[in-house]
Amino acid sequence: MIIDKVENLSSYGLKSDFIIRDLKNNNFQSGKFMVADSQFGIGLEYETQPEEKAVWEAHRKYLDVHVILSGEECVQIADISNMDETSDYSNENDYQIFTGKKEQEIHLKPGCFLILFPHEVHKTSIQVESSTSVRKKVFKILI
Repeated sequence: MIIDKVENLSSYGLKSDFIIRDLKNNNFQSGKFMVADSQFGIGLEYETQPEEKAVWEAHRKYLDVHVILSGEECVQIADISNMDETSDYSNENDYQIFTGKKEQEIHLKPGCFLILFPHEVHKTSIQVESSTSVRKKVFKILI
């Protein structure tokens, strides 16, 4: 896991140029959008929710780079070795569901990003104090 300010994203040696270009365009669209070869993003708009309604998920082929554009949310994280699988892995969607207990919690605000690696199971869209509207982009970096 890496959490930092968006202006420091290029410091991490990731293939992040496409993310920086996309964010500078200040163009938001809901749903999946292609930004480079094998790299894509997902525009999301939702209301945050109580922790118990959120779902634990993990990915194998892509790093997740979460960037909050407006609103704020808590993201819970746990190591995959401490979690229980509750669904089969979907290769097509690079997605698997888990159950377990949080090990860390991040408060994600506009201007910051969060990078999650395949061994980091995560639960997003959790309300900070009360429900709020969130607009964010999740960029997928093929590993």
